[in-house]
Amino acid sequence: MIDLHSHILPGVDDGAQAVEDSLTMLRMAVDSGVTTQVLTPHIHVGRYNNTKAKLKEHFLRFRDIVEAENIPISLLLAAEMRIGSEIMNLTINDSIPYLGEFEGKRTFLLEFPRSDVPLGSDNLVKWLLAKNYLPVIVHPERNSAFLVRHSKLQKFLDLGCPIQITASSLTGKFGRDVQIKAEQLLLDGQVSAIASDCHNVKGRAPDLDMGFDSASKIIGIENAKRLTCGMPKALLSKNPSYDYVR
Repeated sequence: MIDLHSHILPGVDDGAQAVEDSLTMLRMAVDSGVTTQVLTPHIHVGRYNNTKAKLKEHFLRFRDIVEAENIPISLLLAAEMRIGSEIMNLTINDSIPYLGEFEGKRTFLLEFPRSDVPLGSDNLVKWLLAKNYLPVIVHPERNSAFLVRHSKLQKFLDLGCPIQITASSLTGKFGRDVQIKAEQLLLDGQVSAIASDCHNVKGRAPDLDMGFDSASKIIGIENAKRLTCGMPKALLSKNPSYDYVR
């Protein structure tokens, strides 16, 4: 499987802090059936002021450590972007660590606040699409505004944005309401990818296998494979870190 969304890169956001924990998380991911792990630290201006250049440095150092530890997993770098007007300058300056290219557009993970959808978000997404960037909306089932009013999410689906749900949403870790929403999105065929969004070795550990199992019971094994392998692979086409010098 391919895990599109994780906070394993150590010491850069609210995910793993110690290298040892990061290595443990990767071994857990391998045990769960993940063969490609995308490292997607937060870029949230004013909170996690990560930059493309700095994240690349962290990524290359960590990749060397992982190779020295002989952990059998491929690593790629991207980022989870918090929605805001700052994204406009980042795209203009080619400063977003993007997932890859899909249907002629650069893909990246786009996060909304937990409880609302900022005014003008749809206009920002339209601007991004016009600039050939395709936001993948992450964990919308955990956003209370989307949870209460599906029409708010439907705006972005109608614009063509893929959505990624969290594996542990399907297992009930975030509550029954979130689980029901995630299941309904699956049944409605509105999910493009399932990912772990793992942050640590305990409460938010790598668990894509559990999400796969839950999804398989709802939409069947082949459809679950498409959301954990086929579509993630397509969204990662031409990821820049494939070409980083080893």
